[in-house]
Amino acid sequence: MPFHVSISRDLAAGMTLVEGPLTPLDLAMWLGALGHAFTIEDEPDAEGLTLRDRWAIDGANLWVHGKALLDATGMRSHSQLVRPFERLGESRIRIGQAGRGNDATYRLWEGWEGTPIHRGHPVEVGYFPGIPVVYGMIHGKAHPIVLDVEGLAAFRTRFAAFLYLRVLAWMNGANTPRAWHRTPPGDRVTVTVPVEDLPYAFGIGTLTTVKQWNLNALGARGEGGPVHADLASVGIGLKTQWQWLGTGNRKTAIGLRITAWRSKPIEKRVERRGGRRTRQLSGSSSPAP
Repeated sequence: MPFHVSISRDLAAGMTLVEGPLTPLDLAMWLGALGHAFTIEDEPDAEGLTLRDRWAIDGANLWVHGKALLDATGMRSHSQLVRPFERLGESRIRIGQAGRGNDATYRLWEGWEGTPIHRGHPVEVGYFPGIPVVYGMIHGKAHPIVLDVEGLAAFRTRFAAFLYLRVLAWMNGANTPRAWHRTPPGDRVTVTVPVEDLPYAFGIGTLTTVKQWNLNALGARGEGGPVHADLASVGIGLKTQWQWLGTGNRKTAIGLRITAWRSKPIEKRVERRGGRRTRQLSGSSSPAP
């Protein structure tokens, strides 16, 4: 069974990697560790403060369960979780678009209260910077999204990891910048993103040219690349089309039209590889409606 985690559409729509080696597996592990915290019903205490208030100020000290981490990542051993936690601690995110009052950055992980989780001690308190946790909480927020976290862990590219969060947020009505053209929310959405905003749409700012985007994320001519395959593996069909201004040698890319839709479930088989469960596609996604 897939490992599902619910998070707010606010976090899904605005979380961007600023620096660090974060991988799809690391992000999946982080989401799996916080799955329970995201769903807590947050009411004021005797002092009138909510958990959101306290976590935003002091950070979140939370019980982390090794079984949830293994289920979220497809890993088979607690020892395989050491390096993913190190990468989490080395990575920083922004929530919201840079230059629009959202320039603060946050770490995703601080460390363990005691010894790291291991087979003999599978539950431990971990320290999480509070702001990302608060943004992810769903209590009192409209239209949270549900992620297939184990499927996310198996993604080949982190460009797909953040776009997966984005398209689910768009489907659930998350706001987009005014310069973006989009269709209404629903099970099929189209969003046209100006070229200069692609790093925000994909959650990573390391690519700058059409050639780089096609080579590393979208595939030849902007279609059929690793991003499309990754999203298909979790039931999201994807079509991407470059928007051009001019013709011939003077043609310049001005935007990318992203169409995403919920596809029929894809049958998957489970393989064992390097001590980790990997899910291989045995079908194809539904055609674009």
